Amino acid sequence: MSTEQTRTAHLVKPAGGGIRAVLTYNLIADRRYIKVSLLSQLIAPVLYLLALGVGLGGVINAHGGADSLGTSYLSFIAPALIAATALQVGVGDATYPILHGGFKYQRIYFGIGATPVTAGQLARSILTWIAYKAAGASAIYLAVVACFGGIRSVGALLCLPIATLGALALATPIAAFSATLQDEGNSFNMIFRFVVTPMFLFSGTFYPISTLPHWVRLLAWLSPLWHATELARWVSLGPLQLTTGVGSLSAPMAVVHLLFLLVPALIGARLTIWRFAVRLSR
Repeated sequence: MSTEQTRTAHLVKPAGGGIRAVLTYNLIADRRYIKVSLLSQLIAPVLYLLALGVGLGGVINAHGGADSLGTSYLSFIAPALIAATALQVGVGDATYPILHGGFKYQRIYFGIGATPVTAGQLARSILTWIAYKAAGASAIYLAVVACFGGIRSVGALLCLPIATLGALALATPIAAFSATLQDEGNSFNMIFRFVVTPMFLFSGTFYPISTLPHWVRLLAWLSPLWHATELARWVSLGPLQLTTGVGSLSAPMAVVHLLFLLVPALIGARLTIWRFAVRLSR
């Protein structure tokens, strides 16, 4: 019997399993912030869509932008903004909550680790919670986009799983990184400033990456947000068979985009489980 099993053998196992127990705790703990969280997740898409989809989009459409894109500017940026929102929420929950709340200050994870919940179950539940929050933020954004008339087909509903997978492709490796830190210093600021923000600006969110220099387009291939955006536009606009090619993907290319999201998400998940086990064994 392992040391971990010996230490917790006398405790009662949580009903429904460790993952469900930690998810229930996260839901209860997050309840106090639910109003602020929902308010911010409603205000942000309204402001973005008013400023960019309606304001800037009106100027672009009036000068032939809709003709060159094959769709309105609002419909063009909506799938990308849904994917970008999920990614930002995922990264946010993979940084400060894990280090500050989980390991450093509140040390919640060490308390959970003293129960029959294993490090692997804890890590999986945290990643599942990140996926839930990313999906929830995407759903709110999609609903707001629909209110603005930015949905062109029922395929837009598939933006939700795509955006969630895109968020996990970046959030899971960052969660593993967060579990290694003793003190974040400027690490998280650097992630948001030099990883998340450039992804938001240079992943085809506001314009096709074909307008960028060739070397920048090569960097876009490394961006999970670009792969998620391409897939989101495909499911949202592809069935309309736009003559400009926006939102059109071949089946092999769609598989490539999925692999660019799925592989780092799975590798990041394994690394997170490993780093949680190492951290909680000290």
